[in-house]
Amino acid sequence: MPPQRPPAPRPAQIWRSAREPLFWLDADLRVAWANPAFEAFAGAPAESVVGLACPSHGPTGEGGAADLAASLAPPPEALAGRVATTIAAFLSPDGEPRRRTLLFQPFLDASGSPLGLLGRVLDPDEPAPPGADRAEDAGHRPRIDLMDALAALRARFGIDSLVGAGPAHRRLMERIRVAAAVRRPVLLVGEPGTGKRHAARAIHQLGDPDAPLRALDCEALPAQILDRELFLPDDPERPAPARMAGADGSSVLLGDVAALPRDLQARLAEALEPGEGRVRLLAVTTADPEAAVRDAVLREDLFLALSVLTIPLAPLRERREEIPLLAQALLERINRRGGPQRAGFAPAAADVLAAYHWPGNLREMGRVVEFAHGRGPAPLIAPDDLPADVRGHLADAYPPPKPAPPRPLDDILLDVERRLIENALARARRNKSRAADILGVSRPRLYRRLKELGFPDVDDE
Repeated sequence: MPPQRPPAPRPAQIWRSAREPLFWLDADLRVAWANPAFEAFAGAPAESVVGLACPSHGPTGEGGAADLAASLAPPPEALAGRVATTIAAFLSPDGEPRRRTLLFQPFLDASGSPLGLLGRVLDPDEPAPPGADRAEDAGHRPRIDLMDALAALRARFGIDSLVGAGPAHRRLMERIRVAAAVRRPVLLVGEPGTGKRHAARAIHQLGDPDAPLRALDCEALPAQILDRELFLPDDPERPAPARMAGADGSSVLLGDVAALPRDLQARLAEALEPGEGRVRLLAVTTADPEAAVRDAVLREDLFLALSVLTIPLAPLRERREEIPLLAQALLERINRRGGPQRAGFAPAAADVLAAYHWPGNLREMGRVVEFAHGRGPAPLIAPDDLPADVRGHLADAYPPPKPAPPRPLDDILLDVERRLIENALARARRNKSRAADILGVSRPRLYRRLKELGFPDVDDE
């Protein structure tokens, strides 16, 4: 009698008892199961992620099951049928960010159609197996840098909606943090497409995240609608303060403020008198504000009211060190919609992006990345995937400027105080007593600050 063969263990039983954290993604890139070792690693039961899709390249940083599933997204190389690794960001059970390398093994049926992917979380010091496409390759580096940048922004500022790195971006984020803390009108100035509205929303998100934010386009809306939205109460039948004097903690995003009719500019300047409970005004413009005042496009009293906190946004050609990071962020935003996934930019394509002068700034970059994403299925975007007008520019035609040295936060705060005092003196027609009332401080204190800040003598009227 031939010896009896012992019953073969089922693969699911083997994977379940494995000490390595394992998970399975089906052909639709949904989490089908995860073993107990994965549950211990993630600090969450497998049931919390089973059935969730993971089409993007990384988590949003908000936590929860959807974020955990997004961390399990396979790289395009694995979707193309190759064994591949990727670096993923996870939150530990105590909330600390951590990075791990994921190894993906694709499985195909007899016809070559995908069955799914087996994923494994590697130990921190475990090397990837020979032959696997490695996440550390040059084309993947911007994606890893992006994860690091987003984690740093969340840790330092509490938000990661404004992607960037380098001196110019740090100065911008410090100014945004100051603006969010003091609840004063803010003027954001920059070329078209530099992200002024994104910066304004970041101020609102940091300062009043639970309050409403209303956006008004001065270039697109008729004067009567702007009048109603800015100055009429929400219910015209009931006596109520004008909307700009509301006390609900809301913000108004006004762009482009230089296009606001001059009669409404006068009323807005008057409505921006300092006071508690005022609506926060976030005004954006593409114009040079001082030139707009000289040309009688922008009223001087409105400029004075807005310019207490002015935040300039530099064009892309002045912050070339951010271009790879921003392009990767835009690419991953497209990946999150689902459909074909592109891992990043080949080094030669990244060089082309860095060489281009970006006259349309971020808005133009978004269109370029969208175009390149749809050009082919290859994991990395190649130079030929980019539009011809982008490929035709050389970096040496647009040498990067020397970055300005960062300013200490104390200097920025002194500038804010100086502009507040200048604004109050202008409104009070140089009368110190009235200026002190506007600022809500005593007259001796105002005198002391005038002297300490080096103001010239101002005679009372």
